[in-house]
Amino acid sequence: MDSPPSANSAVEKRDSSSGTAVGDLLPRASVDSRWWYWIAAVPLFALVGTVFGVLFGIVGFVGFFFGVGFDAGMLSVLPFVAVALAVTLVAAVGGLLTLVFPLAMYVDARAITEAAADYEWRPDPALYGLVALAGALTTTFVVTVPLALYYLYRRHETVGTP
Repeated sequence: MDSPPSANSAVEKRDSSSGTAVGDLLPRASVDSRWWYWIAAVPLFALVGTVFGVLFGIVGFVGFFFGVGFDAGMLSVLPFVAVALAVTLVAAVGGLLTLVFPLAMYVDARAITEAAADYEWRPDPALYGLVALAGALTTTFVVTVPLALYYLYRRHETVGTP
């Protein structure tokens, strides 16, 4: 009689050409690792991005409404250059988080699951990693921010950090 598939069976599928598990290709970590920093960066990034977006909107509205800088020749271009640079920086950080967030969710959840004898909560690494990937690629902050906050809450309740 076959044993039931493990919780990580979706990630542990064997590659027929090399005989290695797909999960073996991803980094391993202990519960004390800092992978959760990447998870915590997602809600922080959303908060900072929202604050800066509101500030840029207010400054832009006030500048446009009162005509500040529009008659100053070359100086009138500087606010637009500053906004373009800020948007580029935000896009670069967001792109990095989009790539690292699902990996961090998987690696950290696997670390907690592997230390299951010490903890009650055993997150499914494949499930958390796939939901994080789907959220990062489709709805961005609609799924990723609540997922990250929930995961960090459960991690705090179980492990004590963050």
